[in-house]
Amino acid sequence: MKTSVKTFICAFALAAASFTANAADKEAKKASTFGTGIYATKTGKINVLVDKANTDSKTTLLLRDAEGTIVYRETISKENKKFGRTLNLDAMDAGKYKLDIISGNEIQTKTFELADQKVERVLTVN
Repeated sequence: MKTSVKTFICAFALAAASFTANAADKEAKKASTFGTGIYATKTGKINVLVDKANTDSKTTLLLRDAEGTIVYRETISKENKKFGRTLNLDAMDAGKYKLDIISGNEIQTKTFELADQKVERVLTVN
């Protein structure tokens, strides 16, 4: 009987901890003033989608290289609640990059790495 009570208490404690963590995650998501969708295309470009909850502030896109140098900057007017950009990365060097989306006091950051594809050589002997 003592074992089943201990098991029940442990299960209840885990469930309560899980519920608290989920509630905290939901509150953090609600506190966000904008949402982003960032994904790579098959052609080697990056699509950035932003959906703001309000028009209180401008939105800035900053793309930085591994040294922190800004290689792309764009400021979108505060009237645009939803917008998308396609960033062409063809001319950029291989390396690590960081994309910051800034709106008001909030910053959402995504990192990615560009790598050169290895080309295989084929040798044919006749």
